[in-house]
Amino acid sequence: MRRRPDNNQPEYSIPIDQYGYPIEEEPEDLPESQQERKKTGRFVRKLLLRLCIVGIILLMIEFAILLYSGQIWFNEPKKKDYPVRGPVMDDKGGEIYWSKFSKLNIQMCYLRATKSTSYVDESFEKNKEGAFHSRIPVGAIHIFDIRTDGKAQAENFLSAVGDMDGWLVPAVEVSPGLFDRLFAPDVNKVGTNLRDFVNTVKEKTGVCPVIKCSSGAYDKYIKGEFSDCMLWYESLYSEPDDSIDWTFWEYTSRTKLSSYEHDSHRLHMSVYRYGEDEFGKLIVNRKDTL
Repeated sequence: MRRRPDNNQPEYSIPIDQYGYPIEEEPEDLPESQQERKKTGRFVRKLLLRLCIVGIILLMIEFAILLYSGQIWFNEPKKKDYPVRGPVMDDKGGEIYWSKFSKLNIQMCYLRATKSTSYVDESFEKNKEGAFHSRIPVGAIHIFDIRTDGKAQAENFLSAVGDMDGWLVPAVEVSPGLFDRLFAPDVNKVGTNLRDFVNTVKEKTGVCPVIKCSSGAYDKYIKGEFSDCMLWYESLYSEPDDSIDWTFWEYTSRTKLSSYEHDSHRLHMSVYRYGEDEFGKLIVNRKDTL
């Protein structure tokens, strides 16, 4: 016959301390000196564990600071693979010291010119003059408002920039903010606004503007709809996927350059895909487009 369990048998468990360690009961017959040594050993082990945890936390904090400050990033492109690179400049960093900027290892730059239908970057004219004196190829970029008429935005951009002969191909950035992502307008309406912008700029300059966008904006608004425009793709943690036909790649938004008045200002840095010889073809020549 199968023996029934005796529910009256006492239950045994190992006592643990407040940190989850088993409490080793000292045999009563151990000398006092050995008991003290065992207690000291347990204290040292707990102390080392705590120090390791604190060390790991400090390393994580330091890594986060270095990442935020732009001193490290995950995917810096090699210069031998992408020799042409440069930032987008705006008025957020104050005055740009172009004499210093021209001595940096920079092969291009884009100046933020306008946003939506009326905003003009207050440093654009000064930056434009300084950029040309530095002899660095320069282009102008418009920050697109997905809720606003595209033709009106293009007119604001063209009015501020003026003649683009000798400039890099113009660019338009489509990177909706948090509000626009949460309360996004109709996708088809956004596409119509952007197409109106592109067509208006192309009609006036003879070239199709480069579309700069985040991965989310690319998937939602650009993919399959604007194949006539070059793509400026943002990918901060890895090189863009092989399926994406990009011309410019923004690989970091945390670059620090010493040529700004406010040297804590961080810049968006990008590379050109096809090398220095092909890069020269991005200069707008009105004689060739008329």
